[in-house]
Order: sequence, then structure tokens, then C-alpha cells
Amino acid sequence: TAPSGPTRTDFKEIAGKLMKRCVAGGWINTWRSQQANIDAARPKIHLAEFEDKTGQDLDSTYLHRTLEQKMRLSGVYDMQPEAEGADFIGKGKLLRMAERGKGGARFSVYTAVLDLVDPASGKVAYTCEATVEGEM
Repeated sequence: TAPSGPTRTDFKEIAGKLMKRCVAGGWINTWRSQQANIDAARPKIHLAEFEDKTGQDLDSTYLHRTLEQKMRLSGVYDMQPEAEGADFIGKGKLLRMAERGKGGARFSVYTAVLDLVDPASGKVAYTCEATVEGEM
């Protein structure tokens, strides 16, 4: 029987896609241009726990750990264990939508959305999202 939610492989896939999408968009260059320290190369990011909005009571800790590890290993970000001193707070949500495929087969589409929030202003500096199909 298929698991009633995303598997660890789904979480790894969505974390990889999310990390790649968060690198794109030019927001890091904008951030660098606004820094007083011209040597500031990597934004300091604290990744908060993901909020599970799937209604499936999923443990999103694995997604959080996997994404944080991928972000840390990318060399693009300086990951922070605490929010204090971070340039951005990563606030994530995990969403689920049920769809019907060919022949009426049902499957779930899981979307992870990560908002990078500027703690000084409380405004979202950049949003990235990634999607993966999973079993129902």
C-alpha cells in the first residue's frame, strides 16, 4: 500500500527544487547591493519549521532538515541556528491539492512555499515554491 502522504524521497525532491528556485530570481544580488559591508557574499538565513497545511498531519521536520542541509551545502547561504542576527527568516508552508489523472486515478500534488522574510521590516523579500506529485 502506498503511504498516505509524501515519502522521504518526495521531501528530498521538493527540497532540492525549492533550494534551486530560491537561488534564482536575482534577490541575492539586490540584497548584496544594499549591504554596508561590500564583502557580504552570503545572506544569513534562519529556517523556521515548515507549517503543515495539508490536513494530513505530516511531520515536516524531515523536509525542514533536508532543505536546511541542501541550503547549507550549496555555499550560497549562511544558515543560522537562531533568528537573531539573521538577514532573512525562511518561513515555509507545505500545501496539498488532490487531482485526478487519466483513468480517474487520484494523486496528490504537494507544494512547498518558502517566504524569505526581512526581520527588520517584516516584509517578504522573496518567495520560492516547488511542487512534487505524490500518492494519495
